[in-house]
Amino acid sequence: MFDIRTGEGNAIVLSGRLDAAQAAKALQTLDALEHSVVADIAGLDYISSAGIGVLVMTQLRLRACGHAIKLANPQPRVRAVIHYAGLEQLFGIE
Repeated sequence: MFDIRTGEGNAIVLSGRLDAAQAAKALQTLDALEHSVVADIAGLDYISSAGIGVLVMTQLRLRACGHAIKLANPQPRVRAVIHYAGLEQLFGIE
């Protein structure tokens, strides 16, 4: 199961499995962002290439407007996927 919601302050919270089946749901929420945001991904158990694609598209769109998405609190296996995809430089990871 996947969930994405607005957190406190300037944050969004992602949890569960962000895969191809949930990419459209995530993209719908992330497309509404018009400012810099921190994505708390502590509850994200799994991310597929489709999920990575959603985050990358969001980051590129936000950067074109002078904003960004930062990833916070990744679990080791999710952080490993981001690392092996070579995306640590694209996202600020807290």
